[in-house]
Amino acid sequence: MSLRVSHCGDVHLEEDRYFGDTVRCLEWFVSDGIRQKTDLFVIDGDLTTYKATIKERNVWIDTVIHMAEHAPVLLVSGNHGEENDGDLYALAKAKGKHNIYLSTEPELIEFDNVAIATFPYPRKADWVGTPREEGMQEAFVEQMEEFNRQYARRPGYYRLFFGHFGVAGARMSSGQPLTGRCAEYPLEPVRRLGAQYIGLSHIHLWQQLGPRIWYAGSLSRCDYSEMEDKGYNLVTLKQTELMQDLDDLEVSFQRSPTRPMMELHVKYEDGKFQLPPGSESSQLKDARVKVVVTVGKGLHESLSRKAQDELREMLLAGNPSELKLKIERPQETGTDVAPLSMAKTAEQKLRAYWEMKGRPPADRQERLLSKLAEIEAAAASLQKTA
Repeated sequence: MSLRVSHCGDVHLEEDRYFGDTVRCLEWFVSDGIRQKTDLFVIDGDLTTYKATIKERNVWIDTVIHMAEHAPVLLVSGNHGEENDGDLYALAKAKGKHNIYLSTEPELIEFDNVAIATFPYPRKADWVGTPREEGMQEAFVEQMEEFNRQYARRPGYYRLFFGHFGVAGARMSSGQPLTGRCAEYPLEPVRRLGAQYIGLSHIHLWQQLGPRIWYAGSLSRCDYSEMEDKGYNLVTLKQTELMQDLDDLEVSFQRSPTRPMMELHVKYEDGKFQLPPGSESSQLKDARVKVVVTVGKGLHESLSRKAQDELREMLLAGNPSELKLKIERPQETGTDVAPLSMAKTAEQKLRAYWEMKGRPPADRQERLLSKLAEIEAAAASLQKTA
């Protein structure tokens, strides 16, 4: 008899940010898991982003009860909100036909013939970047070895591991490696685990780090940098014996119905918008679209309200679900400003400014220079009479 597990993480349910889309994906996760006849639901950390509001907690309580009516539920605390400080306690007290397990500390959970090792986001993560971080790393390695000893004492059990932390070398949604002050551990101790499936969370990009090591990624898109597909891992353990050829394990990525998110970089120059390839209106349908408009450096390159409205109307024709517009002007470099700072007379400064920002028409140049000469003459006259 096989064991089937639905593993997701980083749901980040926020009342004021993409709430409807996140709820829709969460409901889909549960219904798809039920349809797949899952034997265990796992929510692997970061259920919310901040301390849960009443509305967020009510959604989670209803969701947990719905899951527990069909299969056991495991909740692992993450690093957002106050999940390590009792914020998930109310969810663990919910009641269903099956047990609801809450893990806020490393432990081994057993039910039937299943052994699940958990490693929630560490409470001592504030040690990152301090001399005490070495002790934190050593404790992690020792905990992984202890889990292996516990696995060995349970022959004939399905063996699973779920954790919420960073692994060195893992990629972020932007394609960059994980960096910064967060709990990050080496891959090798994780690779040595005797678990048949090692499910991780904390990084939003779905990826495989080893034959049995997976980041499930986030269930829905949380940022414009997250262009990749989202969903959860449907894990099937075909037998309790760990096979070298991986014949005991099957992992299927189930794609969620999260809305697309697009960031378009548009250039505005010479009174025209230059849109990137692939930004046809048909690509924008139902997407959340963020448009970053870069305005040229020329003196007369200003994006009027009328031009902005025209751009909005053009993009709204594609029927996006959300449209945000951000205007940027390139910063002036030291090379750009140098001629202006070296100019001595007012006329030299004005001409240097035109050189940097763009020259007005010739007739207007003459009028401005003539006006400047009048102002300088009037100022000189006032100094003589003073």
